[in-house]
Amino acid sequence: MDRREAIKRTALLTGFAISSSTMASLLQGCQPEAKSPLDSWAPKFFTKEQGLTLAEIGEVILPKTDTPGAKDVFVHEFVDLMVADCEKPEDKKLFQDGMAQLMAGCEQANGQTFLDCSPEQQLSFLNEQDLAARTLVDANPDLDDEDYPFFLKLKQLILLGYFTSEPVGTEVLVYDPVPGVNEACRPYEAGTPDWAPNR
Repeated sequence: MDRREAIKRTALLTGFAISSSTMASLLQGCQPEAKSPLDSWAPKFFTKEQGLTLAEIGEVILPKTDTPGAKDVFVHEFVDLMVADCEKPEDKKLFQDGMAQLMAGCEQANGQTFLDCSPEQQLSFLNEQDLAARTLVDANPDLDDEDYPFFLKLKQLILLGYFTSEPVGTEVLVYDPVPGVNEACRPYEAGTPDWAPNR
């Protein structure tokens, strides 16, 4: 049964008549918001250049293969909104400064912006950032949140946005829209995809 049929049946069961205009607005409200192309996207928190760099970083970390890439599922928009709407003011400053430092570090290392670097240079730079951040965390396991490396915070948000996106959750991971019994200790079979998180 689709959403339209469910709304009609609910209306009949409860004895309400729904006008066609009300029905149209209900059904339209159920549609996901259309995503804008990257060129016309206006970040809510980051600058335009930072937003484009963020999109490219996401794509380097999660490139398109036989599964969607980070750009395909609009991870850059997710990260931008999460920082804009969910982070504390002091954490927003860490993201603003961290992104600026990351971009400046790439320009210093490669003599050009991250967006102008070749894919090999981008991957090499991000691998260096990841290694440096992991080395710092391994050497200091009790780091305060404000001292936690920016790159790892950014990477965590990118991964969160990717794996909780609808296309990845329904097309890449195993998806059960109406989960039944919770089997906490389910046996794992090699080669099977992981389950999508329940929201």
